[in-house]
Amino acid sequence: METYAAFEEMFDELNSAVGEFADQQTTTAADAIAEFTRDGGNVTTLTDEAFAVTHEPTSELDEWDDPWPVTYGVDGSTTRSLRFDNGLIAGASAAKLGVSGESDNTDLARHTTTTLVAHLNDEDFSLSGVRGAALDIPDGVDAHLFRFPPCERTSRLEKYVVGVSRTYAEGRHARELAGELDGPLFVDGPLYPNPAFGWMLFEQAEAGPRHMTEIWPEMVADILQNYVSTIETMYENDLPVIGIVKTGRSSVALTALEDKIRNTDVDGMELPLPWTSDIQLFSNALHTEDDLYGDRGHLISYTPWLFQTEQTAHGESVVPFGSFDGVSLQYGDPQEYQRAFFYARCPRSGTVMRIETPYVFARNDRVRERIQRKALVELAQQQNEPRAITFADENARITRSDRKNLRDLIQSVASVEDRNEQRGHDRFESE
Repeated sequence: METYAAFEEMFDELNSAVGEFADQQTTTAADAIAEFTRDGGNVTTLTDEAFAVTHEPTSELDEWDDPWPVTYGVDGSTTRSLRFDNGLIAGASAAKLGVSGESDNTDLARHTTTTLVAHLNDEDFSLSGVRGAALDIPDGVDAHLFRFPPCERTSRLEKYVVGVSRTYAEGRHARELAGELDGPLFVDGPLYPNPAFGWMLFEQAEAGPRHMTEIWPEMVADILQNYVSTIETMYENDLPVIGIVKTGRSSVALTALEDKIRNTDVDGMELPLPWTSDIQLFSNALHTEDDLYGDRGHLISYTPWLFQTEQTAHGESVVPFGSFDGVSLQYGDPQEYQRAFFYARCPRSGTVMRIETPYVFARNDRVRERIQRKALVELAQQQNEPRAITFADENARITRSDRKNLRDLIQSVASVEDRNEQRGHDRFESE
């Protein structure tokens, strides 16, 4: 009780300090984002209109045009890292599709892509592929077994193993099924997955942590190619791919906004801006008390579209895929694959999400408007992520019991668990 009482006093003081700061603050988030229309930075607007938040009543939802009544979502789950006392590290993942709406393709939700990636830092360790090992894989499951190459010791190794397992499964699953879809595909997360996307950027910049492009360049390329090929297949069928980013520490838009303000010397706007991430900036800009207390009912709030022309990696500006030889681009120009995005705030829950689509879709005004409308309809209905992603997450989930049972199948060596896992602090059920 004494500890909590001390915290109460400290947080009360923090609340007072924040209140005083708010009273003195001259630049609001709404004022700041209006400057996105200015020149400079590596984020631009897609229209010449003023950049301002729109608040729409969800009571008018029935009157909204839902461009695609059937939608699909792809998501995956992982065991997280499984460690053993002989040095073995393994990670397994499953990817599934979720189907929302009346579709003739509901059977696609029964398909699964699984991966198992294992690392033992010894040249004598070998691991056959699924076919080579003659595994009895059930129908409807596409299984992939990989040996992570021997490499120098690094603290990131467990994250590498699990990251490869999860993103390969999700991307391969989407690529294999994309040609059978009759509606847009929602991706749980960014269009191009981390950490593979970051590995590519550091390789292009020839700086920063490049371990994975040195250790296993073919796998980095394969992961990204899966996502690129999915986008290309969907584009050929006039169906968009839409990324739904629910959390993030990115400050890409915020940094670009400060560059614009600095380059054009905006009167009355001091730098640096008080926000530290994009999600903070847009959460502030999109917030409205009218959502809960206004006379128009609950509101969904959203921004216009933005387009990111370049990425910064270790201080270097690069165009993703521009100088990366591992991925083949069917449409040639890397700009077509860059991300256009807007931010939206879900009604009632207040959850803020970044909605992404490739520029190859967003450069067309009509297609861009339809994508935005579809995403807003889903967010307004669910007050959260699109229903198809929720279904995919539920279908793919690997439970705590599954993880324990899979780990126990490795009987030749003892498993290694850290204390946090044993105490139940390791929440691995979904990624």
